[in-house]
Amino acid sequence: MNAAKRSWIAGGLALTLSLGLAACAKSPREAPAAGATVQAQVLTLESSSEKGYSSVPGTVVAAQQVQLSSRLSGYLRHLDLRVGQAVQRGQLLFEVDPASADSQVRQAQAGLAQAEANFANARSNYERFKKLYAESAIPAKQWDEVQSQYHMAQAQVAAARAGIASAQANLGYARVTAPFAGIVTEKFQQNGDLVAPGRPVLSLADPSHLEVQASVGSRLFASLHQGQTVPVLADGHTIDARVLDLVSVADSQTHTHLVKLTVPAGSPLQAGDYVEVQIPSPSRQGISVPRSALLDRAGIPGVFVVDAKGIAHYRLVRPGSVVGQNVEILAGLAPGERIVVNPSADLVNGDRVVSVGAQHD
Repeated sequence: MNAAKRSWIAGGLALTLSLGLAACAKSPREAPAAGATVQAQVLTLESSSEKGYSSVPGTVVAAQQVQLSSRLSGYLRHLDLRVGQAVQRGQLLFEVDPASADSQVRQAQAGLAQAEANFANARSNYERFKKLYAESAIPAKQWDEVQSQYHMAQAQVAAARAGIASAQANLGYARVTAPFAGIVTEKFQQNGDLVAPGRPVLSLADPSHLEVQASVGSRLFASLHQGQTVPVLADGHTIDARVLDLVSVADSQTHTHLVKLTVPAGSPLQAGDYVEVQIPSPSRQGISVPRSALLDRAGIPGVFVVDAKGIAHYRLVRPGSVVGQNVEILAGLAPGERIVVNPSADLVNGDRVVSVGAQHD
């Protein structure tokens, strides 16, 4: 490429660049457009004595739950329940084939018949030798042996009768019924399975009585007492639970204490739900805002602050504990500032806010 051509191209590029810069200088974006005017409720923040809370994770469980098994060995039958099915107290849950228990009853009955026959023979000897001993026809040693055999036969009859009672009781264990009304939460066996004593067949829970279980550190544990009311947060709901049990012995691995709280009837909680237990801590000065004022835009928690000219600015904040309908703000706001309480979805930076029903915190 010769020098004349290179000079022509360079001149063209310079001309294009200068024209572009001139066009940008004349762009209407040089002065930003005025924001929209919106009406919103504005709150003036004040410092207050905030009750502090420490959030501890907890789990909702049924207060009454049990794993049911059989006391017999045998094949499982009549297990026709589904997981999640409701059952009534006393309802048949499953049955174990009673063939083994029936056999034990028959063996015990045969043993009783043999023991009674031995006892009848021993009693006959006892009556006969008793007369002979009274007549001094037999020595005392022989009489003692006859008495011993008689009492032994008598004890064997009593043992055989107890064996029948035990075998018949085991036969009653072949049918397993619900100890309380509840829901089947899990099945471990199916019809036809060979079960053994102590091996669980199904789990049952009563969902009408719930409690929250949480593991709490020693410092927070020391601040709790039985009967105390503690807020529990779950999916936007705040439930007042009551401290039921405090396990004073800490877990050797986690070094935490188990705390159980009763849940009031009619709460929206269900067994298995995750909750946050709000354990009170000493009060401190701070700022709180209504939950409706706190937003999450692009993963950034914040509120709209209204300046002296009425212009809205989205402000990043660090939220703390949620107490009722308010959220504690740990950083980002100061007393005297004004925020939008119920910002609309289309409110953006630079909008002018006209206050309707201004409030004080």
